[in-house]
Amino acid sequence: MRRTYLTTALALFALAGCATTPASAVARLCDTELSDNERSFPTPDTWFTLLLHGFDVERGAVPRPPVDCSGAPVAWQEPAVDECREPGPQPTPLPPKERLSEEDLVLETLQANQRLVWVITRRYSNGEGLGPVAMVETTANGFSVQALGSLRAMTQNTRLRLEHVGDTDVLVAEGDACTDEEPQVCRRSARVLPLRRGRFFFETVSNEERACLGSAWFPLSRVQVFELPNGLHRKFELTSTLTFESNTITVQEQVTVSDSDPKQPSIPERLYRRAQAERKLKLAENALIGSEASLWTRILEQQVVAGSKPLPEKPAAHPGDEEQAAQATTTSP
Repeated sequence: MRRTYLTTALALFALAGCATTPASAVARLCDTELSDNERSFPTPDTWFTLLLHGFDVERGAVPRPPVDCSGAPVAWQEPAVDECREPGPQPTPLPPKERLSEEDLVLETLQANQRLVWVITRRYSNGEGLGPVAMVETTANGFSVQALGSLRAMTQNTRLRLEHVGDTDVLVAEGDACTDEEPQVCRRSARVLPLRRGRFFFETVSNEERACLGSAWFPLSRVQVFELPNGLHRKFELTSTLTFESNTITVQEQVTVSDSDPKQPSIPERLYRRAQAERKLKLAENALIGSEASLWTRILEQQVVAGSKPLPEKPAAHPGDEEQAAQATTTSP
């Protein structure tokens, strides 16, 4: 495999910092020249080498800290708790894997000569993973990256796709977080990253005054249990859908609330209430604009004000735990 880089484009990244970069410059940053067989039957190492600068094929190792093939850091910053009404997940990063495997690669075909590729270089306690994501085109000589960014999303049963809203393409990454129990329970969520001038950007949902309402992270299924001041447990269950229309993203939410007595576990839960709402989000420069916070956020805020205490959620299972444990056993003295 032969890789080519564009010095002037790298200089653009150094000068621009977080600014967007023309798609033509990004597309020329990460070209590979491959044999016909390599191009027709790429291995995971082909994609790791394409998207990760300095990837060690022999050891399967990622340089720390990782950078993508453009030279940009593979990084993600959720809004701070005091900066956003709902700041999004705040998980603990897990120790990095010593060696990448096929488990750390997500591929999705858009059309015959175009793919979405996500390489997971870091995992988190809530089941999320982080790594470079790219739109890759097959060329006569190999592969060429047409768009690039960092993605943090759930890593189980992950699906990537592009949607079109207004004049902007939007990367949608859906995946599951599954509990480490039997029977296993999986809950799905989506990340939304607009594609702007060749880069996928993480942007918050803000109101017209640009105050942060929430992360562009949308749980499609979610459960939270509170302990009420009287000792009862109140369970909140969310189901939601995302619809991508010509000029807006529509978020439909339904929340079901039920009560139970932990001292009488044999008595079934009692339905307390149901609520539903619809939000319209518009794409503006560097932000998703919405009129209000999610229904989920507003309902849970009311519970906190009433003196209820959230109970811990069940931990997520992490794909690759067995492999990491085996590596640790092999390398231990």
